[in-house]
Amino acid sequence: MAALEKIPVLNPLTLRNNVGEELADIFEARSIENFERLIGIDDLKSKERLPNKVFKKASEILNAPDLIEYLADFQKEYLEEKSRYMSNYDQAKKAYTKLKKVLPLLRNEFTEGYDVLDDILDFFGVDSENEIFETSEKQAALFRTQNKMEVDSINLHAWLRRGELDFNALNLPDYDEKGLVDWISSKEWMSHIEDVDYFKSLPAIFSRFGVGLVFVPSLPKTVYGAIRWFNGEPLIQISDRGHDLISCWFTLFHELGHVIKHKNLEIYEGEINELKSKQDKREKEANKFANEHLFNGDDLRKAVFDRKRTGQFMSANSLAKEFNVLPIFASYWLLKAQYAPAFQRRIQIDFVSQYQ
Repeated sequence: MAALEKIPVLNPLTLRNNVGEELADIFEARSIENFERLIGIDDLKSKERLPNKVFKKASEILNAPDLIEYLADFQKEYLEEKSRYMSNYDQAKKAYTKLKKVLPLLRNEFTEGYDVLDDILDFFGVDSENEIFETSEKQAALFRTQNKMEVDSINLHAWLRRGELDFNALNLPDYDEKGLVDWISSKEWMSHIEDVDYFKSLPAIFSRFGVGLVFVPSLPKTVYGAIRWFNGEPLIQISDRGHDLISCWFTLFHELGHVIKHKNLEIYEGEINELKSKQDKREKEANKFANEHLFNGDDLRKAVFDRKRTGQFMSANSLAKEFNVLPIFASYWLLKAQYAPAFQRRIQIDFVSQYQ
């Protein structure tokens, strides 16, 4: 059954009988018809509480003396547990309200739960909603430490979980750092910078080097990208935040800088290319790595911001010639500087096709 055809949160009381349903089942099991008329109770299956005289009458009809005590105990237990069941149900509904926004990331791969909330638990690989919230807060704490900004902890956890699931399905060879560095140095990718399809084909190329490259659509208040390591193999996870191809290239090379220079560190990127005063040493090194490989260093960026401040005219083509870069790279920095943004070229990209 597909998740969207299910009840979002199943009321646990629907899984157990009340005393009226229990008694009706007993009568039906004995093939006794018209039992409601015999005991003088209409709509028996709706009754959560019955008087003792009904139990006695039923025991006489069924010739089962022990039935009186059984039904009395059954009714007592049901009524005592009802408040706990309803409290759990209310908590589950509140949890679902918080978690339902991650449903698109399930990609219809998790459908065996008894309700949609159970499918969400299966996606996160946990037994309770509390485990999701606890892990979400731990990941958000690391994010805040690294980025000094707020984050949607549930969205972050779900986005990272989707990447981890996709990474685990890759069956990668051992990490080949030399092969990765050689590919970067070859610059064979440079002639494909404006090719969206080529960018989306990069996971297959990276898999040859034992590197998991995973694309997951951006979720609000999360990340541009992240680096994690599993058993010595790096997972580079990139979002389509901003839906801009060159931003994705920069994020990729920024993360590659981390992979090569900061092995075995877990890093979440809340922002890229922020002011240098806000960057720690690792972020500066990763930015430098990306700038050198994509833009021949940091001079283009500095020039764009300096010239905007002094009111100089700029164009992508003239900057491209001056700094020996592709015009689309100059447009990237002009957009970053918000210099005549309506006149700057950008290439749209998204990672949502596999989630449709």
